[in-house]
Amino acid sequence: MRYSKLFGKVSKTVSKQAIVASHRFLVQGGFIRRISSGRYAFLPLGLRVRRKVENMIRQEMVKIGAQELVVPTLHPIELWQQANRDQKFGPSMMRLKDRRGAEFTLGATAEVMMVELVKQFNLSYKDLPINIFQFSQKFRDEVRASGALLRTREFIMKDGYSFHVDEDSLKQTYQLYWQAYLNIAKQLDLEVTVVESDNGAIGGMISHEFMVETDVGEDVLAKCDCGYSANLETAKFVRKQVNPDEKPKKMEIVSQPEWVMTMEDNVKHYGKSKDHFLKNVVYKDIDGTIIIGVIRGDLSVNKTKLANVYGAKGELEPATDEDLAKLGTKFGWVHCWGHKAVYVGDLSLKTVVNFIGGQKEKDTDSINVNYGRDFECDFFGDIAEAEAGAICGQCNKGKLRLVKCVEFGNIFNIGYTYSQAMDANFIDQDNHQQKFYMGSYGIGLGRAMACVIETHHDDKGIIWPKSITPYHVHLVYLNSSDPTVLGKAEQVYQDLQKADIEVLFDDRPDVSAGSKFADADLIGIPVRLLISQRSLDKGGLELKYRHSSESELIPISDLSKVILDFYKK
Repeated sequence: MRYSKLFGKVSKTVSKQAIVASHRFLVQGGFIRRISSGRYAFLPLGLRVRRKVENMIRQEMVKIGAQELVVPTLHPIELWQQANRDQKFGPSMMRLKDRRGAEFTLGATAEVMMVELVKQFNLSYKDLPINIFQFSQKFRDEVRASGALLRTREFIMKDGYSFHVDEDSLKQTYQLYWQAYLNIAKQLDLEVTVVESDNGAIGGMISHEFMVETDVGEDVLAKCDCGYSANLETAKFVRKQVNPDEKPKKMEIVSQPEWVMTMEDNVKHYGKSKDHFLKNVVYKDIDGTIIIGVIRGDLSVNKTKLANVYGAKGELEPATDEDLAKLGTKFGWVHCWGHKAVYVGDLSLKTVVNFIGGQKEKDTDSINVNYGRDFECDFFGDIAEAEAGAICGQCNKGKLRLVKCVEFGNIFNIGYTYSQAMDANFIDQDNHQQKFYMGSYGIGLGRAMACVIETHHDDKGIIWPKSITPYHVHLVYLNSSDPTVLGKAEQVYQDLQKADIEVLFDDRPDVSAGSKFADADLIGIPVRLLISQRSLDKGGLELKYRHSSESELIPISDLSKVILDFYKK
């Protein structure tokens, strides 16, 4: 490809919103362009990279016996309603109607479509397991799109689905995907940490995320030296016993100054640390139910954990002033019991003797409150977010570290979540109908590209791994007024293409050497070749690898072999 003819060239300016490396370099390097918030066009350079990522993933899917197909992008809304996924996804779903009034959702994920498809074949146990996948456009109305390809509202995803007779069969395919994802990450030169995670709106009980550590990540992992790692939605930690030797006292209502409203006010007034106090955090479920998370004062409620312990029907949202007014209270005055709400208690409620708080009024509050004696919650479990330095819940001795990361891929054991709701059956050996046991598996192509750049760049630009570089060679020539140099450059360009080496040829005659070198560094192709009068006088051309500051002189006759050997390593 001649750079002079390339659609989408290097830009010297970039949006102030491009605060992460992948966003900045993809835009400046001419790989993508923003069309609207969260939606990007892939320019020729970017599309070449994305297709290489796609083909790499496809090859790994084929190796594990997965078969490729594709289903429509518009999903009949009744399928989502049948599986109750419309409630779980909530406002992130994008809906529309056709001219006949039929309602659809733009596919955010495709479990319901795959189940509907597989149901049509009246399968028996002899046909299982089935392992299918597609590459398709996904649509999610994210509250906040950010980081260009890291979090978008429209993206290409490899989504895979497997159907089984039982969980034991699923586990075998689950492990195949696990290894395939590790293989893909290795080819992309990405170091991933596999963590237990929450299934979220997808449903099911067990899932794992493949996480790439990076300072720009929106997700956070809790890690311990014992090998334990989990995202904050599932991370387990040991709650310390605050005052185990103290004897329970009789609960009392005591006077309290009106200015005592916040946790900091309590600490100031009572002279005790936050872990001696009760704290309430209020949410609302999609059906309007008010959920009050009750927790020790030094801890924070994790919304996903809270939703899971309670069994939320949809995504929880923070309660508003109006919601609290309907309960007869307001922020800072929420009680740990007595409101017409669902109370969900954290495990930390059993770590303190004689809590302070729980029944605040204008100028009074309760003290010496003990869980199990003075109040109990409707639900009880782990709703607290792990913090740095907390004791690991696996080894019970190591301290957790919190690490920022980006989700590269995920795999889900979704069990009977969809087959039960959508009445999807197969015929077993005894000629009885049984529900499919299912798995679901995803990788976003654009996000994979962004992850690569976040971990493979310097201050000059991208450093593409050999596996997905847009071209194998970035060919640059200098001294454009010298016909000999240009002639040799043209010859090298043609010869490399004949050797099946992909070449981006910077044939611009009126651009300085410094600008050409800067553009090459920004685009990030692993091999740069320089032809100049100086290199020809020395008997060849200069070869420089993107990851190195040194260059070497290569005879033109040896060029194809050197490059091919480099890409075979």
